[in-house]
Amino acid sequence: MKPLLLNAPSWEERYRLIIQAGKQLPAPTAQQLAEMQPISGCEAKVWFKIMEKNDRTFIFQAYSEARIINGLLWILLQEINGQTAEQLKQFDLTAYFSELGIAQRLSHTRLNGLKQIEKLLHQLESRCD
Repeated sequence: MKPLLLNAPSWEERYRLIIQAGKQLPAPTAQQLAEMQPISGCEAKVWFKIMEKNDRTFIFQAYSEARIINGLLWILLQEINGQTAEQLKQFDLTAYFSELGIAQRLSHTRLNGLKQIEKLLHQLESRCD
């Protein structure tokens, strides 16, 4: 996905790619959604779940009612799934989305909700000690 976004000739093409990526994010069942944490600060409803694996890495589940947010979440999950708490503590969401050429086009409220997820990632280390 990263090369596609970087080589997209326009913002409209990037936007289309993000929407397409969101279609790859599976919709959770009602039970799965109930087990996920609601994320505040976003203009659309967002849910997030953290699962620690035996090897001290993390896997995440995320979902939103908004197609564009699901695309951003799918892109985010590709980058953060399978990382350790130490790696996640170093993750900079704004820098990552800037590198992909999409941060500058995101509204403050969209980025704010995603930044709440970044805060959760940075707090994971304390869960592992």
